[in-house]
Amino acid sequence: MKSLEIRQRFFDFFTKRGHEKVASSSLIPAQDPTLLFANAGMNQFKDLFLGKEKRSYNKAVTIQKCVRAGGKHNDLDNVGFTKRHLTFFEMMGNFSFGDYFKREAITYAWDFLTTELGLSQKKLHVSVFTEDDEAYDIWNTEVGVPTTRIHRLGAKDNFWQMGETGPCGPCTEIYVDRGPEHGCKQSSCAPGCDCDRFLEIWNLVFMQFDRQPDGSDVPLLHKGVDTGMGLERISATMQNKDSVYETDLFTPIIAETQRLTGIVYADQQPDIKAAFHVLADHIRSSSMLIADGCSPSNEGRGYVLRKIIRRAALFAQKLSDDIHLFPNLCTAVVDELGAIYPELTQHQQLVRQVLLSEIEKFAANLVRGNHLLKKYIAEHVADKLIPGEEAFKMYDTYGFPIELVEIIAHEHGFEVDMDGFELSMKKQKEHSGKKGTDDLEHVEGLDPLIQSEFTGYQELSTTAPIKALIVDGKAVPKVTAGTRVFVIAERSPFFIVGGGQVPDEGSIVAHSISTPITHVRFIKQGIAAEIVAPVALALGDEVTSIVDAEKRINAMKNHTATHLLQAALMQVCGKQIKQSGSLVHPDYLRFDFTYHTALTDTQIKQVEDIVNDKIRENVPVDICHTTYREALAKGALAFFGDKYNPEQVRVVDVPGFSTELCGGTHVKRTGDIGTFKITQETSLSAGHRRIFALSGPKAIALFQQEDAIVRNLTTQFKIKPEAIITTVENLQEKQKELLKELKAAQQQLIMGALKQALDTKVIIKDVPYVYLETDNAAADTLKETVQKVAQQHEGFYVAVNRSNDRTAFVAMVTPTFADRVNLTNFGAWLKETHKLQGGGSKNYLQGAGPKIGRDVRDSFEQWLRKAL
Repeated sequence: MKSLEIRQRFFDFFTKRGHEKVASSSLIPAQDPTLLFANAGMNQFKDLFLGKEKRSYNKAVTIQKCVRAGGKHNDLDNVGFTKRHLTFFEMMGNFSFGDYFKREAITYAWDFLTTELGLSQKKLHVSVFTEDDEAYDIWNTEVGVPTTRIHRLGAKDNFWQMGETGPCGPCTEIYVDRGPEHGCKQSSCAPGCDCDRFLEIWNLVFMQFDRQPDGSDVPLLHKGVDTGMGLERISATMQNKDSVYETDLFTPIIAETQRLTGIVYADQQPDIKAAFHVLADHIRSSSMLIADGCSPSNEGRGYVLRKIIRRAALFAQKLSDDIHLFPNLCTAVVDELGAIYPELTQHQQLVRQVLLSEIEKFAANLVRGNHLLKKYIAEHVADKLIPGEEAFKMYDTYGFPIELVEIIAHEHGFEVDMDGFELSMKKQKEHSGKKGTDDLEHVEGLDPLIQSEFTGYQELSTTAPIKALIVDGKAVPKVTAGTRVFVIAERSPFFIVGGGQVPDEGSIVAHSISTPITHVRFIKQGIAAEIVAPVALALGDEVTSIVDAEKRINAMKNHTATHLLQAALMQVCGKQIKQSGSLVHPDYLRFDFTYHTALTDTQIKQVEDIVNDKIRENVPVDICHTTYREALAKGALAFFGDKYNPEQVRVVDVPGFSTELCGGTHVKRTGDIGTFKITQETSLSAGHRRIFALSGPKAIALFQQEDAIVRNLTTQFKIKPEAIITTVENLQEKQKELLKELKAAQQQLIMGALKQALDTKVIIKDVPYVYLETDNAAADTLKETVQKVAQQHEGFYVAVNRSNDRTAFVAMVTPTFADRVNLTNFGAWLKETHKLQGGGSKNYLQGAGPKIGRDVRDSFEQWLRKAL
């Protein structure tokens, strides 16, 4: 049975039983700091299980795209070497939010596998949590599974949790017995064994608890069911394949790899087949992540993506010398999955460009890093251990993820000192000053259901009673004057987050005394404003929260201008423009977007003109609420990093021009923005651009500032404004000529000084030693002149130039004496003796450092005598 048919049958089976078909969420978890990536079908339903969100349905079915390559759930190291581990996979799942529980969930799963898919009941085994007698009895007495095929397992196998905190509960798993020939041949072999005989295909999780940071489990308000079955595994079972890589989900990618490399997969040894597997999996995960807005970086999700791509680059070397092999495979992924996930097709060009850029940047480091690692291996043959500090150098200097260092080391029979690596990493973090952040999501003594009504869409000042006071992570009934405290009022106008807009600033008035807020944030669903209490405060006291009106209004102008900017960019550059981030500040706006090249000056002007035209039209900005599905059907844009309630979303609409889902604050008409000006357009990374812009008073201030500069220049040079550019270009040309003349004059002076130095050279064991001192010479001029003289006269040259409080030096040895005069050793001696640092080659060394005395000629000569 083909994977496409399995998909369809799964959806049909559950929709006929009253389940709502829900699309996969983005791989980038919306507003969930506990997850790097979506790693299970239930991620998008987390708040439903916690009782924080309600929808029009209480049963759902979905096939969720997932990545497990970082954090607690990390399969990266195993990918390629086992038959079923993947970084990207699709999780088929049915869910109940307070509707059905264990009996129905178990029955549905059994019926789908045995009736809909036709799997033999005799080949199916199940496991249950050791203490879950209820699930055991359902399987045995109601479904009819004999006790010999029901297995009780511990928490490691049969208690599931999404992350360190959050929904969790006991689970029951369904296995396919693939036969003794696939197993370990031990009499004790059963589900839970590490061998390949029993393949887990479906996990039914019974959500009963919310795990807290201290490890305790709090019962959920409503029990739920979360099931997960990997499409890749069930496809392997239905297609009678030994490995997921042999299913129709991977064979097209492997076939394309064969075509590009000329290597026949079936004829290869396990290590080469593993390379095929790594590329097939990693091109799926990296393509899907990039299409969902992730880009390679050195932190967080971006670093995991970078690790995946660089791991693929390492294995690609085993198949081809063409560094473009891996990026070229993205076409096969789009061909296979583009119809299911349209974002792949929409962003195909972006995916390929990001992969090409990342691979090309890493290619040179891959060569240098491999060379260095081979050196380390040769140096540690005795203990077969790569020291941690050397592994860290690979990571820090050459961009080698530690996982890659381990792979190469293991291929040579070496281990890596991971404790030493972690110590080096810790030292670097301490040196860079990176520290953790406080966690106020779990406040001792705080009502978990606390919430504030946000009034900031309608007003900038709200009076309401205090619902909570929080000091040092604890809820308290009262505080004394001078205490730093978070105040949660029943109603508040303070805006916190939405659409990239920064939190409000303002003040709180308590007992007629005003005090500024230092910070505002959500604690649970409460709007918490941090202040230093001006007087004693207690629960129930009325306070007035006042937003800084000027800053809020300017932020509103910039926020609406950001929406207009995105719409204008899509008009000028095409529908493939996709927002990848934004910052809406009272003073400016920043907009990050996907695009394959820099905007031209003409394009920037076109975008500005479109936005300003729309501002001058003074169009009303309409705001309404509707369902997520209806909003998208009307063409509303949704940002991948934001979380939306499917039952109600807020739509900000500039009729006929821009429609976006957004929780931010906006002006009532576009004319309120005043004017708009782009100040900078730059590159963030391959395929990702960034625009900075101003609106309203800040844009006008910029125009006034630039006008003052123009008037000053026209007065100073007695020219018309339109002649400024030509005048500046002429001055630049004159400057170039003067610099050229200055350089020629310096060269003549240095040449003359060098000829005098040649007359006073010292011969040390047949090596001519030439020393030169100059003042205020350009470094490149000094270098070129010494090179020119050295071409005519053999020897060892040292030229020292003093400028202000710095000393620059050039050292050169001609080929005849290069084997006798080691410049690497000379550089190390300079660093230790004179604090001069530099770099170069076997024949040339250049560097600088603090100012040194006039007596160094003899010091250099003494070094040379000892060296020879």
